[in-house]
This record gives sequence, C-alpha cells and structure tokens, in this order.
Amino acid sequence: MRSIRTVAAIAIVAALAVVLAACGSSSKTSSSGSGSGSSGSISTGGFQSPTTQSLTGGKKGGTLQVLDETDFEHIDPGIAYYSLDYEVVFATQRPLYSNKPNTASVASPDMASGPPEISSDNKTVTVKLREGIKFSPPVNREVTSADVAYAIERGANPNVANPYFHAYWDSLEGALKAKGGAISGISTPDKHTIVFKLIEPKAQLVANAMVMPLTAAVPKEYAEKFDNHKPSDYGNFQVATGPYMFKNDSSGKVLGTGYFPGKSATLVRNPNWTASSDIRPAYLDEIAIKIGGTNSVIGKQVLEGTNIVENEPPAQSNVRLAAEKYKSQLEISPGAGSHYIGVNNVHGPFKNENLRKAFWAALNRTAMDKARGGKLVTDVMTHFIYPTIPGFEEAGGLKGPTGPKFDFNEHPEGSATVAAKYMKLAGYPSGKYTGNETLSIVGAKGNPAEQDAEIVNQTLKNLGFQTKFTLVETATMYAKYCNVPKEEIDVCPSIGWIADFGDPQTVLDITFNGKFINATGNVNWGQTNNPKINAAMTAAENVTGTAARAAAWGKIDEEIVEIAAAVPFDWDKQANIEGSGVKGVGDLWDVGEWDYSWTSLK
Repeated sequence: MRSIRTVAAIAIVAALAVVLAACGSSSKTSSSGSGSGSSGSISTGGFQSPTTQSLTGGKKGGTLQVLDETDFEHIDPGIAYYSLDYEVVFATQRPLYSNKPNTASVASPDMASGPPEISSDNKTVTVKLREGIKFSPPVNREVTSADVAYAIERGANPNVANPYFHAYWDSLEGALKAKGGAISGISTPDKHTIVFKLIEPKAQLVANAMVMPLTAAVPKEYAEKFDNHKPSDYGNFQVATGPYMFKNDSSGKVLGTGYFPGKSATLVRNPNWTASSDIRPAYLDEIAIKIGGTNSVIGKQVLEGTNIVENEPPAQSNVRLAAEKYKSQLEISPGAGSHYIGVNNVHGPFKNENLRKAFWAALNRTAMDKARGGKLVTDVMTHFIYPTIPGFEEAGGLKGPTGPKFDFNEHPEGSATVAAKYMKLAGYPSGKYTGNETLSIVGAKGNPAEQDAEIVNQTLKNLGFQTKFTLVETATMYAKYCNVPKEEIDVCPSIGWIADFGDPQTVLDITFNGKFINATGNVNWGQTNNPKINAAMTAAENVTGTAARAAAWGKIDEEIVEIAAAVPFDWDKQANIEGSGVKGVGDLWDVGEWDYSWTSLK
C-alpha cells in the first residue's frame, strides 16, 4: 500500500512519463512523438521486459557499476519502503518469502523452507525456517525463529517506525499496543518454527505480507543497542543473510566503509551465504554504486558503457537515445502501477453518481495517456486492479484490459453522447451542468501531470462546470490538498498507486474502503464509503487462496467501476537502461529495477 513508497514511486513514474512523452509509441510498429521535444517516429519493438528476461545461464564473477543520481532513503530492512532501497535490501537480506524477478504475485520460500501453513479458521499462520542459514560477520551464527520474531516486533518500535507495520500486522494478538517489545501473537516453539496468532481471520493477508523486508531476520543481541537510539541506526551496522552484504569493518560498521551517504555504496559477497539454500543465483562478485551527478549525464554514460546500469528512471534525452539507438539495452516493465482521477464522492456535484459517470464518459483517456508517452509506457485503464496483480483478468468477468462492460467505460477517446445521457440522468435535461457550484481542481505542476490536469479541466468545462483550477508541486498536491478530506477538493486529476505485493487487496482496500478514510494522509481520495462495497471488502479480506481472492476482489473492482468511485486512465509501465556488457534482469514486482542478485555480466 506504500504510504511512503507511493509518493516516491509516483514521482518516479511521472518523471518517466515526461521522458517517454518525447518518444512517442505504438502498439504496432511506430508512431510520431506526442510530446514537445519529439521528432520522427520510434519503433517499439526490440526492448527487454522482466516477463521474458532469462533467469538462468548468467556468467559468474565481475563487478557491476551502478550510477544513480538519487541516494537511498533507508537501508535498514525494517524501515526501507522505496524502490531504490529495495534493490540493495533484497540483495543483502532474506525475508520469509520473495518474488522471483519475473513475477509480482507468486512468492517463493526464502528464509522459509516451504509454504506457510494457514489454519482452518484463518487465524493462525505457521512458518518453518530453513536450517543452516547464517548471519554475515560479525554475528556469524545461525539464524533462528527468534531473529525473525524480533525483526517483525522492532517494526512497532517508534525508533524504527516501520511504515507498513500497522497495515499488515495489526491483526496479530498484541500488535495494536506493541511498541517494539515482544508481541503475544508471535511464538517460536522451536528455533526453526514461528507461529502467528491473529485476532481476526486475516491469515492470507499476513502470509502474503511475508514478502516484505520487515520479515528479514535481525539478531536481537546485536541490534537492540542500535534500536534503542532515536532513530535507530541499525542500518549503519546491519548484518546480512542474503548473498551480498554492505562492505563493513571488523566491528560490523557499514557507515563510512560500505556506505557513504550521498556518495557511494559497495555490496560485496556475504562469506556466510550458501548458494544451495537460496533461489538467487548471485552471479556478481561486487556491486559498486556511485551516488550523485546529473541524470542526463549518467544515462549517456550507461548507454555508451559496458558493465554498468542506472537503477532509477533515466533522463528524457537518454530514454530517447536508448529507444533510437540502444534498443537491446532498454527495458520496459509492465505492471508499474496506475494513475486515476480522484473525484469527491461526498462533497460537491460529484456526490451524484451519474455526474461522475458523465465525466468518465466524456474524458479522452487516450489523450491523457498520450501525454504520458502512449503505448510504450501506458495502457488505457478501464478498472483499478492493474496488470500483474491477481484479479486483473477477473475484474469485469475475465475482461482484463477492456474492463467491466458499462457504456461510460467503453469509449477511451470519450463520448459526448454517453456523457449527455448521464448528465440528463443526473437531472440536467440540456446535457450540460447548470448548477451553481464551482468545482475545485488541484493538480500537479510539470508534465505529464500538468497536461493531464489541463485535459481534465477542459473536459469538465465542456460539460458545463465552472472550475477553480490550481496547480502546485506534487508533494503539496498530496500533503496539503488531495490527502486532506477537510479541504473538500472536488477533483484530483492525477493520483497514483503501486501495490506493496501481488495481492488485489493492496490495490483496492485502503483506496476505496470507507473505514480507511483518514483526516490526514488519506489515500481514499474520493472518500468512497459505499456500504455494499465496504461489506464486500470485509468479506474478501478473509478469503484465502490466490484464485479465490482474485475472484472476490475482481468482483469488487467491477462494483467500484459501476459507481464510478474514481475515473481511471493509465496503467503504467516503466523504463530502465543498462550498458552493453550487462545481462540485466529487472524485477517485475519493483517496477522493473535491475535485480543485483539475478543480473550478470556478459
């Protein structure tokens, strides 16, 4: 649900969209560019995808050079919640379960030795751990279930303040009042078994959340002294369980040895890691990360280099350069989230469901997506569960991309005729709004978000609305306006979402369930509080099994579309680039960013 990661990832996706708006794209062969710096046409064939990159046959050895303009937010596995952080965290740590690079929804046992065992009442989850996995120096001992328990419990420590602890672990007995000490709902009957007892039947969600880095083992006897600091500085002294570790000194200190904030980071092989216990091949000997510089310069160096990658969205000029001259070094990753329009369901004109449907029908979603780069990096969004997430195909009865069959959803270029129908149903016989309320619209500055906001504003004017149109910085749009219900913003033209893991509840629940409307930091942007949908979500939260959950949440997705709770327009894709000497493997579950444990040199 990415309360922190969302804003960062949205900014990343928006920046990428600006880049590719200058490229233009087509689902077939080529198209002329749609953005302001485009010229000519660019074929969309020949690019890599995390869905097809080989996971085997990599060459062992060598040092991968990484150039990134941006520093990490957190390298502590108990705090990390940003795509760039995840690439070092998942190379150095082993959560209970992990997704292979080519999936966002099929978790493989990692620190766990097999699938989680869920009780018949859906209130107990039991996990068995692999034996013989050791912490890196200076701890050097075998990992036990107590280390996993401490890792999760420290998430509730205010000095750690894990950003998603309460989203996924509050159903644990004792979790609601936890402050970092023992949680009664976690027990360790032996050193290779951990049991989670819940107060609600939400075992499937808890089990699914075990792919998050919070479940990566942390040795209490070593880490507790760092967790007693405010804030915890365990990240600067961390030990590893994965194939790599931050280079450290003899005391275990990473800061100033393997990590120089704003400058560099170095991952070296963990001498205590054994390949036979891990799904990761870990081909590389070392990952040398240089932090800082200018994105436009970095990307050109990568494309013209050999054993080098950029692990954040490239600059506009370099994506265009890659698309024209270095196609084999460009990756386009599907399932990178979504953008839709928040419309206020409880205040102003859009309390009227038919007005929301009229707006949806009138909107040219194809033009919205073209502003973001067209088919190369977007697909027109027709419902809310996005590609790679279970429930995508089930939404609307196995209709997938086409979505639920409602007439207001069937015209991606917009339909004045269908819009007029719903305007009349809303009580405006002329087919235009004739009320006296002015819509407040708050969008983000900078393209493509600004272009999308202008399309939204003009569409509403064409429907007869008077508007108060405001553009602010992206962070301000969220923090001051769109995430604050008391501001009574009628339309937020370009909000976005990325799931924490491949479960449809993480896409729909917090964003459309009435119980999650908050006074601040609210991400149920429309303040949707529909009793039927709320009840369906409460029931679906307790459904177990991937197929059953996909069906239940897919049906809810259709119900959200049916009331036009928000107006969707863009399923995102994302670009990443590599040097000519790299056999890159991108993580489908992490917007295609290069996975250090699966990437190799040619």
